[in-house]
Amino acid sequence: MRKKIVWMIILACFLPFSLFASWSFAYDSWEGHPRISAGLIPTGIRAGIVNDDLSLFADWKTNLYLLGKVGYHERLVWQNPLSGAMLSTNPLVYDQLLFDWTIGLRQYFGSPQKHSLFVGYRGSYEKALDSMIVGTVLDSGTVQTLSSWFSGGDSVYGPLSGIGTNIGLAYQYNNLVDTLTATDGFSASALLWFGPMLMNANASYVRIEGKAQAAKTLFNIREQEKNLYSIVISNRVSSSIVFGSSIPLAVQQNATLGSKVRGFGTFQFPTDYSLANQIDLRFNGPEPFLSGFFPRLALFLDFGYGWGELYNTSLAQSDFIASTGVAVTFTVRSYMDIGYEMAYLLAGENYEYPGSKMVGKILARLQF
Repeated sequence: MRKKIVWMIILACFLPFSLFASWSFAYDSWEGHPRISAGLIPTGIRAGIVNDDLSLFADWKTNLYLLGKVGYHERLVWQNPLSGAMLSTNPLVYDQLLFDWTIGLRQYFGSPQKHSLFVGYRGSYEKALDSMIVGTVLDSGTVQTLSSWFSGGDSVYGPLSGIGTNIGLAYQYNNLVDTLTATDGFSASALLWFGPMLMNANASYVRIEGKAQAAKTLFNIREQEKNLYSIVISNRVSSSIVFGSSIPLAVQQNATLGSKVRGFGTFQFPTDYSLANQIDLRFNGPEPFLSGFFPRLALFLDFGYGWGELYNTSLAQSDFIASTGVAVTFTVRSYMDIGYEMAYLLAGENYEYPGSKMVGKILARLQF
């Protein structure tokens, strides 16, 4: 009897380790608030755990993701609440408290498993709050409270607070080899997210996205396994199609044309269809002390076209925007990039900075 009790105690002690031994930390992304340390401090992080010990098919890897996010962010939105027409002044400015959670399964296949399929569910809860800078006069206008901004009514936005439910399917092909100072190959992905009204209080939409990237190392000098100097050219193409009777802002922020062309705002040029191209010429400096620590100068040229109807309206709209510029960053291995980007607007206007052709931005990327 005592032996059985001892064995039961041993099993009870080791059971948690056996359950979680195949799970590891997974980091997805972070986001800052522009009014808090210029957005350099994370005010929202999406992370969780991943089980990479599954195998639904022999010799093919399967990953199970459990991710969550808590965030506090700002939104600047540029549609008139009554007509849905684009605004050039006095946008909607408010803060957002966000909780979201994702459960997803990614199945790799092929040899050497460069192809993968993903299916997942993402739920969210958003709470809209008055901006922390209410009453401040920005270049684009005076920041108002939510009640004041919507005082004339609303036929476009709907409730800004509530629960959202989304189902996603994705395919990815990855043959891109990136060692930070040298990048070669090709990658492509296709994504389908839909949020049916049956599962949402304020959403009924379908979003389709396609992305492709090709890169080539043009020049590379190395010494003792450290980079002295390299030049990489990269080209990225991204496209979005969004349609539905109620497209929430959480969906719009990743699909607008303005979010795809550097120098423009996230919620600018919100049309059903958008297509953009980004060309980068990167000059990677020396790694003087440790591998992975080096400066980078990138020259870029972006252009894109959006057409169709403005979100949640029947108003036809088409826009061509373009920018060129330079970004100077310092890279810390694959974990972090920090620097500054300056874009010159060749076509189109960023209404957050009316009349300005030069738009600067602090860059900060964190990756685990």
